[in-house]
Amino acid sequence: SRRMPGDGSPARRSRLRSTVRTALTFAVGVGLLVWLLFHAGLDELHEQFDTIGWLAPLVTIPYVIVTVCDALSWRNTLHPEQRARVPFATLLFARMAGEAVNGLTPTATVGGEPLKAQLLQRYGVPLSDGLASIVVAKTALTIAQSLFTALGFVGLLVVLGRPGLGAVWLVILLGVLVGFTYLLLHVQQRNPVTALWGWARRIFPRVQLLDRIEAGVRAVDERLLTFYQDEQLAFASATTWNFAGWMFGVVEVQLMCTLIDHPIPWLEAFVIEAVAQPIRAVSIVVPGGLGLQEWGGVEFCQYLGMPEPVATTLWLLKRGREIVFDVVGLGYW
Repeated sequence: SRRMPGDGSPARRSRLRSTVRTALTFAVGVGLLVWLLFHAGLDELHEQFDTIGWLAPLVTIPYVIVTVCDALSWRNTLHPEQRARVPFATLLFARMAGEAVNGLTPTATVGGEPLKAQLLQRYGVPLSDGLASIVVAKTALTIAQSLFTALGFVGLLVVLGRPGLGAVWLVILLGVLVGFTYLLLHVQQRNPVTALWGWARRIFPRVQLLDRIEAGVRAVDERLLTFYQDEQLAFASATTWNFAGWMFGVVEVQLMCTLIDHPIPWLEAFVIEAVAQPIRAVSIVVPGGLGLQEWGGVEFCQYLGMPEPVATTLWLLKRGREIVFDVVGLGYW
C-alpha cells in the first residue's frame, strides 16, 4: 500500500535519528570508560577498591546530605501553604527521581524537571505552581553553582601559586555573577513562559495542545511574578541551601580520597568538585555523561598531581554513588 502524507513517517525518522545518535554517543562513552580502566591499570584499581573494603557504603553519606539540602531549597520555592502540605520525604524522593531522569536521558538536565512537578500534584499542588517552583529552584541552584564554580576557579589559581591573580579574578567573577543573577531574575518577572508559548504558537499554529495549555502557561508566569515580588527571603534561603549542598560535595571528595588512602587538602578537594561542574556540563552530549565525565575528571585530577589509579578510583566511586541514587529515584517514580 502507498504511504499517505501525514502518516507520521517524518516523526518516526526523527525518532530513529535521535535513537541512533544516542546509541552512538553512548557507545563512545562506554569506549572511553573502558579505555580509562585499562589505561589506569585493572590491578591498580583493584588494589584501590580493596583499600576501601567494607567501608564503601560510607561514600554515599555526603550525597545524602546534598540531597536533603537541595530538597530544602526546593521546599522554599513552593507557596507557604504548599510547604506545609507536601511531606518533606516526597520532595526528597521526587527530586531524586527527576535527577535520575536528567542523568539517564540526553535531555540536557531538564527532562526530569516536569516529572518533579507532576509528583507533587497528588498533594494538591497545581501543575502550574509546581512548574513555577521548579523554575525558581533551578534558578537558585544555577546561581549557587555559579558562585561555587567561580570560587573554585579562584581556588585553582591559589593552588597553582597565583593568589594575586586569583584575587583579581575573584572581583571580576563576582561582578559577572551579580549581573548574571540580575538578568535571570529580571527575565523571569517578564512573563518568560508566556513569551515562549507565543513563539511556539507562531511556529506551530495548528497544534491544538498549545491552545489547551495557554491558561496554565499564564498561571506559571503569575506565580513567578508573585514569588519574586513577595518571597525574596525564601529565594535567598533556597540559594543558600543549594550552596550548602555544593559544599558537601567537597566533603564527598575528601571522604572518598581518604577512604582510598590518599587524603588531600580541603582546598584541593574544593577545586576538584568545583571544576567537576563544567566537566559535567560538557559531558551531557553522552547519556549520563558516561565515560566522558570520568575521562575529563581524571585528566584534571592528574593535572593537580593525583596519581591516575587514585583519580580513576575517585571518579568511579562518584559514578557508583550516582547510580545508587538514580536507582532509588527511579524506584520511587
